[in-house]
Amino acid sequence: NEWRSGQLHLANPPLNTTEHHWYQWRSTVEKQGCQMINAIMLRDPLNHAMAGFKLGQGDDWFDRWLPHTSQLSFFLYNNDKLIGQNPYNVTKEEKVQRGIELLQRHFDVVSVGDHTQFMNKILKYTGWKHLDMPYTNVHHRTLDFTKKEVESLYKLLVRNGDVDFVDAVKLRYSGHLSYLSGF
Repeated sequence: NEWRSGQLHLANPPLNTTEHHWYQWRSTVEKQGCQMINAIMLRDPLNHAMAGFKLGQGDDWFDRWLPHTSQLSFFLYNNDKLIGQNPYNVTKEEKVQRGIELLQRHFDVVSVGDHTQFMNKILKYTGWKHLDMPYTNVHHRTLDFTKKEVESLYKLLVRNGDVDFVDAVKLRYSGHLSYLSGF
C-alpha cells in the first residue's frame, strides 16, 4: 500500500480558471491505476481572518486584508494580483455557489476546522499510521483587536461571501444545522 503525497498551498493555480487541469490531473492518476484523494480544510472565517490580519497593520489594513485572508477568494482566484478578488464581477452568492460546485467536483475530503476529523479521514483512506506532529506554524505574539476592528472584519467577510461559503460547506459536509430537518 504505497502512497505519494503532494501539497498545493499558496502556489496553487486559481481553481476557478484551471478546472480543466484538475480533471486531467485526476484522469492521469487514475489511468495509472492509482487513487487520487484531494483534501481541503477550511477554517471559521473570522478566526482565519483574525489570525492572518495583523500581519500588516496601518491605516490601510482594510484594503490589504481581503487579498490575504479571504478563504473564498483564495480558493477561487488564488489572490492573483493581476485578476484581483472578483475578476468576473460576480455577486457574493455566485462566488459561494461556484466555490461549493468546485468542492463537490474535485475534493474527496472537506473539513471545516476539525483537524482530528480531517486527519482521521485521511488516515482511513490511506491506511497510514498516526504520527504525532509538532506545532510549528504558531503565532507567538498576542493579537489585540478592538470591538470595531472585529465588527469591521466580520462585515468584510459577509460582504465577500466567506461567511456564507463556510456555512454552506458546514451544512453540506458536516451536518451543520441538521437538527432543524425535523421541523
